[in-house]
Amino acid sequence: MKKFFLAIIKSFSFILSFIFNEKVKKTIYKIKRYTNTYCFMRAISKDSVKKNYLIGINNTFSGLENVRIGYNFVSDDNLWLATYTKYGIYTYNPKIEIGNNVSISKNCHIGAINSIKIEDNVLIGSNVLIIDHSHGNGEISNTPVISQRLYSKLGIYIGKNVWIGDNAVLLPGTYLSDNCIVGANAVVNGKFEKNSLVVGVPAKSYLRYK
Repeated sequence: MKKFFLAIIKSFSFILSFIFNEKVKKTIYKIKRYTNTYCFMRAISKDSVKKNYLIGINNTFSGLENVRIGYNFVSDDNLWLATYTKYGIYTYNPKIEIGNNVSISKNCHIGAINSIKIEDNVLIGSNVLIIDHSHGNGEISNTPVISQRLYSKLGIYIGKNVWIGDNAVLLPGTYLSDNCIVGANAVVNGKFEKNSLVVGVPAKSYLRYK
């Protein structure tokens, strides 16, 4: 009987060591990433299989038929990428365009009912919100916020070689010209010229160089 219990304990220890083995966990994570990547590429378009993507896990995708992405796209875990063609009784015509060599870190949300364009060689930090709409148009209303129509006056444009720091928020009407750097925790709205350092709440521009 003693040998029997020792065998059970040994087997149980082996199973636990397998489950919590770092190499095994990393292998399982890689398999999940590659599986997610393939499914994502197929959802975007058949041609995107050739475009060298790498997608993280635990993502939320919707309206991918309105999304276009270039080559060498990389995103980390928990990406929420969505276009919305309908909310309640209201309909929209959204599009998201992402260029080549774009990299997105963890926990980012990109959502459109209007237009979001991200040019080539853009680096986006963690926990970044890029959204071209709001619930309601900002006017006082007796209608609950959740029941108000989604509203977008302007889209969002992010130029080439832009770096967006962690926890930044890009609101409708944001226009970042080429080579801008957005500081961590900035809340951005409005147009910023080339080579600007964009920081603060609300964000202000400091020209880095001509």
